[in-house]
Amino acid sequence: MPPDHAAAGVSLSPDMLANIHGRLGFPDRLAFAAVFSASRHAFRPEAPCLLLPGRTPETATLFSVADRRTATVHAPSPALRSHAFIGSSRGWLVTADADAALHLVNPVTGEQRALPAITTVPCVHALEGGSHLEFTLEPFTRGPPYPYGRQPVGTFTLAAEQMRGFLYRKVVLAPAAAAAMLVTGACLGVPAFATTEDAAWMLAPSRDGVEDAIHHEGRFYSLGYSGAVEAWERDPGTGEFGSTAVTPRLGDDAAGQPWRRRRYLVAGPGGRLMVVLKEFKQTTGWCGQRRQTWSFKVYVLDGAQWKETEDIGDAALFVGANESLCVSTRGRPELRAGCVYYTDDDDLERASPSKDDDQLAVGVFSLKDGTVKKVWGLVKKVWGLRRHRSWPQPVWLTPSASI
Repeated sequence: MPPDHAAAGVSLSPDMLANIHGRLGFPDRLAFAAVFSASRHAFRPEAPCLLLPGRTPETATLFSVADRRTATVHAPSPALRSHAFIGSSRGWLVTADADAALHLVNPVTGEQRALPAITTVPCVHALEGGSHLEFTLEPFTRGPPYPYGRQPVGTFTLAAEQMRGFLYRKVVLAPAAAAAMLVTGACLGVPAFATTEDAAWMLAPSRDGVEDAIHHEGRFYSLGYSGAVEAWERDPGTGEFGSTAVTPRLGDDAAGQPWRRRRYLVAGPGGRLMVVLKEFKQTTGWCGQRRQTWSFKVYVLDGAQWKETEDIGDAALFVGANESLCVSTRGRPELRAGCVYYTDDDDLERASPSKDDDQLAVGVFSLKDGTVKKVWGLVKKVWGLRRHRSWPQPVWLTPSASI
């Protein structure tokens, strides 16, 4: 039943509704929050979940790591069907379809919103027929240092579907989707911004490029290729976004080999900025079998310096290409404090349905002892399927009935 009809005539106080909400199981909590969305501020926030493809094209599945249960949600058309997952913020998911169009959807409520077309960037043009896009690279590579060898130049023509792996890396949303930040692909690094006032993407040259980004305390923050963090604000006069460096550069062992690592920006306990470094290693085992392993380091901004730490208190970190966040484990016994929960976030792999289901990397890394607990096997067991289509790849989503 739609929320406005289902909640009609209910006169329970927000405290009473919150009490009921806290006693329900995972699937029922989502339904309850969707119906009584007006009192959502009183409900305890959900822990991050994995958003997975559903058993049918008309559904999607949410797997709660904390509850070890799944909930089936309707996959509204078009925003969730056969789309790549580009970002998630505050319960909203950003997806990209085969025509490179970006969509906003709340999987809990089914509400959808539109994001500006990428062709609103002046140097991106749709060719006749709409199946291919042409764009000039120089505006996307102007300014920041390029860490991947030779800087790409010239004009490129790609199938619209390929744009999901080349041009789109991540979309970050401000509250109520009032503004969005598009982090372009690893070969580019220049962000673009859009607001509800200006229905167009505006490129904004960065001093240091952009590897990851978050929205925190009313501003967008970006992590550059050198590990410096910039804060972004919109000029009320021109409408353009500009940045200010707010941290020093971060030195790490893998800085000279960007293809062997990935870095994520997180707002930690007390609002302190944190950087999570994910390092990739590949070894050859018995009979030439290749094995991929990941290790993690955490850096905390302490005053004006970055300091490596293994102690993040009772917090757990969730990192991935779509969202990175810090969550308290108090009252959540199934979440492991001092650990990093991670998902597979290979940009090229997540852009197309070609990866083997058994190769997905979803796990929990202990900062204290360096051990890894695989989660994907548990996900499949609870999911109730031996094998399932692995694309779009699972992403972190914090379920919310927010508007």
